Amino acid sequence: MGRLLVEEGDTVGLSFAGLQLLTRDIDLLRNVLVKDFNNYVDRTVFIASNSPVEKGVFFLGGHDWRRIRHVISPSFSSGKIKFVCRYIDESAIKLGNLLETYARDDQLVPMKHVMSQFTSEIIARTALSLRTDCLGKKDDEFLTYSQKIFKIHSKLMNFIMLSMMMFPWLHKFVVKKLKVTLFDSVDENADKYFQTVLNSIVEERKLLTSQGKQHYTDLLQNLLLAQQAGENQISDGKSTESWDNLPKTMSHEELMGQVMLIIFAGFDTTASTLQMCFYRLAKNPEIDRKVFEEIEKVVSSDIPTYEEIQQLKYMEQVLNETLRLHPPAPIVSRRAAETRTYGSITIPKGAGVTIPVDMVMRDPKHYPDPEKFDPDRFTEENVAQRDPMTFMPFGYGPRQCIGMRLAYIELKYCLVHVLRKVKFELNERTEPKPDGEIKTSFQGIIVLDKPIQLAVKARKL
Repeated sequence: MGRLLVEEGDTVGLSFAGLQLLTRDIDLLRNVLVKDFNNYVDRTVFIASNSPVEKGVFFLGGHDWRRIRHVISPSFSSGKIKFVCRYIDESAIKLGNLLETYARDDQLVPMKHVMSQFTSEIIARTALSLRTDCLGKKDDEFLTYSQKIFKIHSKLMNFIMLSMMMFPWLHKFVVKKLKVTLFDSVDENADKYFQTVLNSIVEERKLLTSQGKQHYTDLLQNLLLAQQAGENQISDGKSTESWDNLPKTMSHEELMGQVMLIIFAGFDTTASTLQMCFYRLAKNPEIDRKVFEEIEKVVSSDIPTYEEIQQLKYMEQVLNETLRLHPPAPIVSRRAAETRTYGSITIPKGAGVTIPVDMVMRDPKHYPDPEKFDPDRFTEENVAQRDPMTFMPFGYGPRQCIGMRLAYIELKYCLVHVLRKVKFELNERTEPKPDGEIKTSFQGIIVLDKPIQLAVKARKL
């Protein structure tokens, strides 16, 4: 895919599952993702499953996407996120303590595994108020099934599954009509586990609410309150079926789908970003030192406040540069509802538009020497000189990732507590070696050829 754009230009037409337009042209992206968004609401890739996960907002299109997005958006506001910061802080402290034991025992840290334990524990607390104690445990049901929600196949099966997802009618027919569970996008056991857990919690919450004893502030409670408010709105006759004023509610199955999607997306993408960030800091010790010095200057006590977290500007530059080089979602896709022409390019009705986000953010026109890790690209002055659409690790426009704000908070709390206690290093035992580089392949998502393992040392003040 990348070779096509390098050899043929910024926009290429392909014939695969119908007409597909592959582009990294910024002006065209602005039309598709922002200016003419109403014509490109839907994604080209869907999943077919008998699980509620297929009702998750990421996979919805049209009226359903607008309705669900409107219902759940307030749950991710700054005000709501502040209520769960204490959970994030507690888990980040535990992670710092765990990494101290790795340093004391001179053990290499399996980065994705440990970061997944951390983010899984955070999601359990912030989404469901569950205490899972995932960190440091080899076997935890919540973590195990979080990792299994979406099936991981061989390279051949991943290609077959991705191809089927490009033909929604075929995928749905095979999974829903023929009941071929092999091609169901969601693991049956993981689906059963989470539905059982969530149904139990939802029933308990509804009972407490009916008794006037509601005291939870997690994401599930926010969604339940939004669901109830929407039901009341409909019963009062205040809602219409117009495009801009759809019923602001969701079914029980849709509620389950949002929570299950939050669990998967929240733990995997953040864990991947953390391991890549710590790898980059290990490879660039002078940058690691600058982040640590900013923490010491800004954070005045053992527990950072929400306001102090927002003031960690250099840390945010480091995170943004990590996301530029290692976006958790390297591809964004849209489908044209009607034919549109932009200059010399016509996008026919039904055509797909595929945006290689990683190539946009490694384009030397926007980022000179793009393979270099340089957080100074994201100073206020440098950001002001670039088109904002050249940075889209969470997508762009109305369908930008709804959990972006929460992700940054998790990442920053983690870096504060970890870097105060330890620093990561590369040596001859680590993967990669000091003079080595990580290698990846695309299998629907970006996959590391070898798991990252880093050395960790106690921080000397």
